[in-house]
This record gives sequence, C-alpha cells and structure tokens, in this order.
Amino acid sequence: MKINVEVDLTPEEMRRFMGLPDMGIVHQQLLEQFTARLSASSEQRDEFMRTLMTGAFAPWQNFFNLVSGASGQAAGSKDNT
Repeated sequence: MKINVEVDLTPEEMRRFMGLPDMGIVHQQLLEQFTARLSASSEQRDEFMRTLMTGAFAPWQNFFNLVSGASGQAAGSKDNT
C-alpha cells in the first residue's frame, strides 16, 4: 500500500508550522550594517572582495589541480609501458 500526501505551503507557513523564529528582521539589519561598512571603507571593501574571490576560486583551483595531476599520471604511466 502506498499513500501520498501533498501539502501546499509557503515557506512562511512552514516556518510558523515548525515553530521557527522569524529571522527576516535580523537578516535585514545585518545586511544594512554590512552594506554600510563596505560603503564607508574602501579598504574593507577591497579586502572583502579579495577574500571572496580567493574563497570562490580555491575549490576550482583544487579541482583543476586534481584533474591535471590525474591526467599527468595517466600520461606518465602510458609512457612507461
């Protein structure tokens, strides 16, 4: 026997049903403070962008290193046979 139950809820309704707090106000305040700090200081903005870009590209760099290392080992093993 298989029973399917479909519930159509908005995220807001689900949050209330689960008893989770509304973090929208806190999120908005943090976003405003973050934006104000980045706008006020070009040094902080530059440092943030540098950190963001380093963090964003690091996984891709690791992936490319893994792929190129694996292809180099595969090519090297063919040469030795």
